[in-house]
Amino acid sequence: MTNQTLNIHFRFQGLLSIVQWFLNLLITINQIMTSFMFHLVIWYDLYVYTPLQMYLSPHMAHIPRVIQIGNKTITVFNANIVTYSRTLLIIPIAWCLKFNHPISACLLVLFHDFLDHIDGIVAKVHKRIYGDNIDDPLLGGFMDAFCDKIVNVFCLWTIIQETHFEQTSTLFTMLFVLLCYTIIALETAIGIVRVQDYFHAALLGNKYNINSTSAVMEGKLKEKLESIGLAFLCLSTDYLSPFEHWSGISGVLCFALTIRLAYISLMKKLQARQINDEKKKSVTINEQICEIEIPVQKSIAVMNSLNLTNVTKTRQRAMTVNSSREENEKMKRISFSSSNDSEDETNERQSSNSSSSSEIHNESSPVYQRSASLPSIWIDGRADKVYTVGCFDLFHEGHRLLLQRMRQYGRQVIVGVHDSRSIHKLKKRVPVDGTETRMLNVKRYADEVYCVAGTDPSNFVKCIVHLRENETAVYIRGDDMADFPCRDIVEELMPVKFLPYTSGVSSTQLRKELFSHIQADDIEHLEKVN
Repeated sequence: MTNQTLNIHFRFQGLLSIVQWFLNLLITINQIMTSFMFHLVIWYDLYVYTPLQMYLSPHMAHIPRVIQIGNKTITVFNANIVTYSRTLLIIPIAWCLKFNHPISACLLVLFHDFLDHIDGIVAKVHKRIYGDNIDDPLLGGFMDAFCDKIVNVFCLWTIIQETHFEQTSTLFTMLFVLLCYTIIALETAIGIVRVQDYFHAALLGNKYNINSTSAVMEGKLKEKLESIGLAFLCLSTDYLSPFEHWSGISGVLCFALTIRLAYISLMKKLQARQINDEKKKSVTINEQICEIEIPVQKSIAVMNSLNLTNVTKTRQRAMTVNSSREENEKMKRISFSSSNDSEDETNERQSSNSSSSSEIHNESSPVYQRSASLPSIWIDGRADKVYTVGCFDLFHEGHRLLLQRMRQYGRQVIVGVHDSRSIHKLKKRVPVDGTETRMLNVKRYADEVYCVAGTDPSNFVKCIVHLRENETAVYIRGDDMADFPCRDIVEELMPVKFLPYTSGVSSTQLRKELFSHIQADDIEHLEKVN
C-alpha cells in the first residue's frame, strides 16, 4: 500500500513537472513574441512609415487641393478623398480573385496598403499648409480605420471562397478557416468600438472620446501585416495545394502575427475608453469641488481687498520662491502682533455682556482673515499672466501645443513674436512667413500678441511685464533652449517654467521639406514678408 502511494505521488509530481515545464515554455514563447512584436513596431516606424512620410510630403504639397470652376470652388484632393478611393478597390480585387487573376489581386492589395500611407501623409501636409481646421481629424481618422476594416474583411472572405481545399487535410483546412474567421471577428469588434467612440465624440460632444478613436502604432503594424498576408494569400489561390506553396505559408504566418496585434489593438481601445470614463468622473468631481470652493475664493478676494488699507504695497513683481517665503513670514508677524492686541482688548472687556463679546469677535476676525490672505497662484494652481517670446515661423503642431499648455499655467496668455529682420539676424536665415502672418497664427491661441523688433527682447520684457499688487506671472519656454536671450531679466521678474520639446516636427524640418527654394539669405523675400 505504501509503495502504491509512493508511485502515485511520484506520478503526480512528474505530471506537475510536465505542466510546469509546459507553462514555462508558453511564457517564454510569449515573451519572445512580445519582444519580436515590439521590435517590429519600431522597425516599421523607423524604416517604413517615417521615410515614406519624409519623401512623399513635398510631392503631396504640390498637388492642388481645390479647383475653381466659375464661381465654385471644388475640393478634388484631400485625405478623405484618398480614403474613399482606396475603399472602392475592393471591387476590382474581388473581381480579380473570382476570375483567376491572383497577381493583379495581389498588386491591388499592396496598392491599397500604399494609399493607406498616402491619406495620412496628405492629412498632415494639408494641416501644416492650410491650418488645423481644414479637415475634421476625428472623421478622417475614423473613416481611415473603418474603410480598412471593410476592405480587409471582404477581401479575406473572398479568399476563403476562392481557395482550393481539395488537396488540403481537413484539420489544416479547419485551422485556416478558424484563423481567418478569428481575424474577421476581431476586426469586426474593433470596428464596432470605433463606431461607438466616434458617435460619442462627434454627435454627443464627448471630447474625452477623441483619443480613443485615434490609431496606435500596434494597429498600424497590424494593418501592414494583414495587407501583406492578404497579398500572399491572393497569390496562393492559383494553386491546388495553396498551403504547400511559399505564398500560402507566408500568408498564414502573417495572419498568425496579425491575431496577436489585433487583440492588443482592441485591448488598447477598450483601455482608452476606460480612461476616458475615469476622466469624466474626475471632471465631474472637480466641478463639484469648484462649486464648493467658489465662495471660498470670493471670500479670499474680499480679504485681499481689506488688506490693501493695512498692508504696505511693497511687492511690485511676480511671486517667486523667495518672495513667497518673505510674504509668509511677513503675514505671520502681522497676525502674531494683531493677535496679541486682540488678547489685551479681550482681557480688558471680560466683564462685558454677550452682545459686547460678539462685537469683539467680529472686530478681531479681520486679523485671522489677513493671515489667510494667499497669492492667487496658490488658489487654483495658475498664475494671472503667462508670457513667452518666439519666432513661430511655419506654425506647426509644436507651436500649438506650447501655446495651449501655456493656458494651463496662466489665465492670460501674452506672447511676443520677433519681426522678420530680427529672425534673420538671430537664425541667419530669412523666415518663410511674414511678421503679420506669424502674429495672426499665434493670436488664435493667445490673448495678447506683440511684435518684438530686435534680437534682444530684454527691453520688450521690461516694458510689457506690468503686474499689480498680488498679481502673479510665469514665463514659459521650451526645454530645447535653456539659455534663451534675456533669461536673467525674466528671472528677476517671474519664475521660468521649461516645457518638453515636441519631437518629430520643427520649422527647420518643414522648411527643408516644403520651402527649400527660399534661400537663407534671400533679401528680396525678406523685404516682402517683413
